Amino acid sequence: MTDISFKSDEITAHFPVNVLTRQYNNIETLNQRLSKVILGMEREFKNTPQNASKDGAIATAGGYQTSQRLNIFQLQNPEFLTLYQNIIEPAAKKYIEETFKEKSSQIRLSPLGWANVLRNGDWQRPHCHPTNGNLISGVYYVNVPEEQSPAGEIEFMNPLPISMHHGYSASKRIQPQAGKLLLFPPYHMHYVHPVKSSEPRIIIAFDISLAKNNLEFVF
Repeated sequence: MTDISFKSDEITAHFPVNVLTRQYNNIETLNQRLSKVILGMEREFKNTPQNASKDGAIATAGGYQTSQRLNIFQLQNPEFLTLYQNIIEPAAKKYIEETFKEKSSQIRLSPLGWANVLRNGDWQRPHCHPTNGNLISGVYYVNVPEEQSPAGEIEFMNPLPISMHHGYSASKRIQPQAGKLLLFPPYHMHYVHPVKSSEPRIIIAFDISLAKNNLEFVF
């Protein structure tokens, strides 16, 4: 009998969930400036309708979140611009290249950002960001109080629960750290465990979508 052998062999990951985690050094000065700006916005708007966390339709429960009508990357604020141009945008381009391969050169990006402050008892409900044209969701940690796990940690839920029969976990938790950047697909369900510290947990969250003149892009 002729020996039987296979002609080719390949294992591919179907329906991948790509998550980029990048930790930055020498970020203390920028984070201090970002904290000052965001806490100033909190003092001015926390008890007004411009505090988005007062809207029960969004994930943030308690604390302060900038208005849903505000894109912080359009404020011409030097701290927000520095964050986007030097940290978020380069990482987003790498993520796009890794995710969309040769098609990445056709993609033009449009960011939408908001700031969020959580203190003792505040948290974020399970949610995702399935906006039309959205390619990436992300979070940048500006200030993170020292807490015992899982307080203040972000937890991602397994989008394929049946995979637990093959040894995968039901969720994956990531410990926050000042200067850490996370990028993930907008359909990746996640939530934030209640904060236990009176010190503010300050983050900038964002979505990066196709630019309006790029919506004809076909994946």
